[in-house]
Amino acid sequence: MKFFSLAALIIASASFGTALAAAPSASVAGAPVKLLSFKETITVQPNGDYVRTVHKIVEPLTKIGVQQFGQSHNVVSSDMENFRLITAKTIAPDGKVYPVTKSDIHTQTAPSAAAAPTFSDAKIVSVEFPKVEIGSKLDITYQVTRFQPYFPNEFSIDDTVPYFGLAGLEQVIIHAPTTMHLLTSVRGGYVLQKSVSGDTQTITATLKNPPYHPARPDVVSPFQFGPLFVATTFPSWQAVGNAYWARAGQKAQVTPAVQKLANQIAGRKTGRAAVDALYDWTTTQIRWVGIEPGLSGWIPTAAGHTLARRYGDCKASASLLIALLKAKGIEAEPALLDAGSKNFKLSRLADLYSLNHVIVYVPAYHLFLDPTSGFAAPGELPVGDMDRKVILASDHSTMAKTPSGPSVYTQDTTETIDASGTLHGQAVISATGYNDWVMRNLTAHVPAAARPRVVQAVLAQEGLVGSGQFDPTKPDDLTKNFVVRSNWSAPHYFAPGPIVTLRLDKGFAMSRPGQYLAMFARPSKAFPVVRIVGTINDSITLTLPAGYKILAAPQSQTITTSAGSFVQKVEITKGVLHETQHFTLNRLWYPPSDYAALRGLFSKAYRLDRQQIVLQKQLVGTKKS
Repeated sequence: MKFFSLAALIIASASFGTALAAAPSASVAGAPVKLLSFKETITVQPNGDYVRTVHKIVEPLTKIGVQQFGQSHNVVSSDMENFRLITAKTIAPDGKVYPVTKSDIHTQTAPSAAAAPTFSDAKIVSVEFPKVEIGSKLDITYQVTRFQPYFPNEFSIDDTVPYFGLAGLEQVIIHAPTTMHLLTSVRGGYVLQKSVSGDTQTITATLKNPPYHPARPDVVSPFQFGPLFVATTFPSWQAVGNAYWARAGQKAQVTPAVQKLANQIAGRKTGRAAVDALYDWTTTQIRWVGIEPGLSGWIPTAAGHTLARRYGDCKASASLLIALLKAKGIEAEPALLDAGSKNFKLSRLADLYSLNHVIVYVPAYHLFLDPTSGFAAPGELPVGDMDRKVILASDHSTMAKTPSGPSVYTQDTTETIDASGTLHGQAVISATGYNDWVMRNLTAHVPAAARPRVVQAVLAQEGLVGSGQFDPTKPDDLTKNFVVRSNWSAPHYFAPGPIVTLRLDKGFAMSRPGQYLAMFARPSKAFPVVRIVGTINDSITLTLPAGYKILAAPQSQTITTSAGSFVQKVEITKGVLHETQHFTLNRLWYPPSDYAALRGLFSKAYRLDRQQIVLQKQLVGTKKS
């Protein structure tokens, strides 16, 4: 349900191309495309209907830019709006003009609509530009007429240009009745102008040449810190929840079929046990189907309809779970949030399109449940739902926040080195919180026949040439703890000699603190960053080869900053080395003010994790250590 401007959509899809770009130059900054101009004029009616006229000019700067942006894709909700192409053309570098013809325009059903036509009305209108090359100007003007608003007499829009987009002029002009109370705000370079002529108010937001930076995969969403313009009639986020509840509340009715099913699922269970049982059934038995824009984007199907079809989107599954809980006398309400987008903060004004997900809140247990998570056990949430402001929708909606933890990954590893120098290992892995959800997801997507190849690939990441197997418990049984057991061997790990240097390898692991520390040791210099770790507990016991004494071993040390901690303890007893590591980050994302603490923790912990074992072969007859 999030609405980017088309400018932002173009630039967002270019982020991969700019991820490895060099520091920006005065001209192209290494980006595959530049949005030379984006002008959008919106004429709003009193009931919330509107007409959007968009004119944009895009210049591909690289071969990738030509391939990715030689066409314009526009998603249209056919039940709510009409799309009309006014003009489109390619202007070649030499100035020659190549107009778009009817044969260059294609309309097709959106993928999700094809999979579930009763849920979606989405169409994709694709405009193919002819004769596109590096340096061409792709000039298009089109109009979208919205003839049915999501909510009567309401209007909401946002506009942004992400930091990793190369852009020139971005401008949004809104014409609306003076009777419509429009709230506006700008951030990050937008200039706001307002005027009134007769019974029409005009609001103009203009952004010129926003700063460009190469994309970073660890940065939070641009909606959290980048340039942003918001215009809305909603006076508060609670008002959005009230509007949603007015349409969605009646969809969670307890029908006879819902009551019968709730009784069957819960049996004699009451309280929290009943909640867990009803959630487990909904999560495992209702198939998730994504929904494209349209009225279905805000109005869930009735619980009884979802039950009969056994599929639905997040709103449908939430309404069904609320109805099942209500059937057992347990109150619950929908929770609206922005999930999965790396956006942990809501904008100052109530921006309707900053919400894209609905989960369930059970007040009696202060419990958030996501029935479309697939593999989140009761009481757990997917990582994309964590640490988010949510609207608890009702007649009198309130605000709350989902938890950010706890989440723990635990691995116990035992390894030995045989006489041939082969490393043999086995491990038991378990987790809680979003780490548990991640593990269940990962293993569920790996067929049993492919598990040996996965082990081989994971060992290779540690520089080990080996083989092995892992055996998970049933990932979709959310009523039981999830455990992964594994075993592996790596020949030629140990080469006998007078002096042998070894690194303590963890073998098959689903989480490696060392790799994470190396990848994210240096945060972005300008933007808030995501650091999703929770707590990692690693325990490894290695039986060293006979006939050697230890000259050096990893140190025991505790590193603590305001960002988190890394604790390493090493014990050596009769040729057996036992190392434990506890790595904890106390937040999911960090602002620039925390960079020093993050950098200090990561750099020191990385050096500690990379310490090696040095062995010396003993002469015959000498005392062994």
